[in-house]
Amino acid sequence: MRIILMHNPEAGRGQHKKKELMRALAEAGHEVIYQSTKESDWKKSLTKPADLVLVAGGDGTVGKVARQLIASSIPLSVLPLGTANNLARSLGFILSPEEIIARLEGGRKHAFDVGLAPGPWGKRYFFEGAGAGLLADYVQASKKEKKQGRTKKISKEQEMTQHVSLLRRMLHNHPARKWKIDIDGEDVSDDYILWEAMNIRSVGPALYLAPRAATKDGRFDFVSVRAEDRSLLVKHLDARLARKKSKYPLPIRRFRKLKIVWQGSTIHFDDEIWPGKNEK
Repeated sequence: MRIILMHNPEAGRGQHKKKELMRALAEAGHEVIYQSTKESDWKKSLTKPADLVLVAGGDGTVGKVARQLIASSIPLSVLPLGTANNLARSLGFILSPEEIIARLEGGRKHAFDVGLAPGPWGKRYFFEGAGAGLLADYVQASKKEKKQGRTKKISKEQEMTQHVSLLRRMLHNHPARKWKIDIDGEDVSDDYILWEAMNIRSVGPALYLAPRAATKDGRFDFVSVRAEDRSLLVKHLDARLARKKSKYPLPIRRFRKLKIVWQGSTIHFDDEIWPGKNEK
């Protein structure tokens, strides 16, 4: 196959080098066009003819490449090199990059729902989920910690624990804010610590908030935590930190269309935050 390899060279702490990936793909009999997603003109490579776009990186890299392929007929595959790899696991990419490369030729195509959120932020597509409150604020905080280099010298497992601990600390006194929300014509407005429109089973540091979410049923899962639910989410996160199994303890609702009245709070679309620094 002719493959466009979209590679985040910083993913996985840089352990999977360009030469190694190119060699593995060549040995599997593929013709490869390499593109680092850290280069300013990375999108140009996606205009070249190919049988497959292969993204080597984490959820953020997969999402930004996938957004460029929404109107394309070229299939996308993933080499999961990130920390949480929520998208990769939801798509069934649970093998090592080397094992995935060896099986690309016989891979099957599957449809994948994409969320569309028009609003004052323009038109945003999302693959994992969109929402506001605790998780949106966590996305901002985790990006700040990454910039400060606090996750460079620890293992992936330790980094995941660090992220869950951060979320747990933020939950302790995170305010519940009033949100006007309509789900498929029904008013579910309330004071929420967080609300999420989930497209896949997990979000953030691999939190399985929507364990039955399907990626091609045309529906999303509405996950929420109100002020009176705080202790339940605390126990859920504590169990995760103690490495104990714990199902998400709150009701989940399937829906097709969600409407909100935005009143200035931060919203996230996958790992992108709105408003950004230049949008406030």
